[in-house]
Amino acid sequence: MTRLPHGGHPERDARRELRRAQLLDAAVEAIATLGPGATMEQLARQGGVTKPILYRHFRDRQGLITALADRFSLSLMDELDAALAGTADSRELLDSTVDTYLRFIEREPSLYRFLLQHVGDADGLSRISPLIDAIARRVAVTIGDQLRAAGLDSGAAVPWAFGIVGLVHQAGDWWLDDRSMSRQQLVRYLTDLVWSGLEAAAALATSAAVESIDT
Repeated sequence: MTRLPHGGHPERDARRELRRAQLLDAAVEAIATLGPGATMEQLARQGGVTKPILYRHFRDRQGLITALADRFSLSLMDELDAALAGTADSRELLDSTVDTYLRFIEREPSLYRFLLQHVGDADGLSRISPLIDAIARRVAVTIGDQLRAAGLDSGAAVPWAFGIVGLVHQAGDWWLDDRSMSRQQLVRYLTDLVWSGLEAAAALATSAAVESIDT
């Protein structure tokens, strides 16, 4: 049985969570209408509250970005998981992952821009977007599984995953503005590039493993 924190008020907490969800819904609608530059005042107005109340629920703009990223990363993770479960072929896995990500940003361009606005910590240092971080770590799990299945060192899984997601993110960011090619063409170009790099890296890793056995 789940224990409630000492002194907790389940009904009040439930109302607060419901109100928070409603404010997030309203923020998504406002961002779709006003664009990623929507101010906290505009987002509060869309939610039918004052700006101080919005701050009370999310603390600041970064808190709102993080809350929305948490919500939509779960949705995107579900899509990615479905894509990754659809085939055991490594290249098809890569193709499906790239296409799923690009379909998301094509479907929600304003929200995507809002979620990837510059963020910083308490010392003013930049840090990675919660959305990109969540995607890269999920992709790292799949890459790690693939490397271990091939009998290779899985230590490369995390840096490779962040590199791949960073590449797709930057190319997708350009594509949203440029649109000089279809999504399918971009998926093919990116998959060809990343797959060639992964094949070369895997070949080097295999060669190194064989050499270490021989010596």
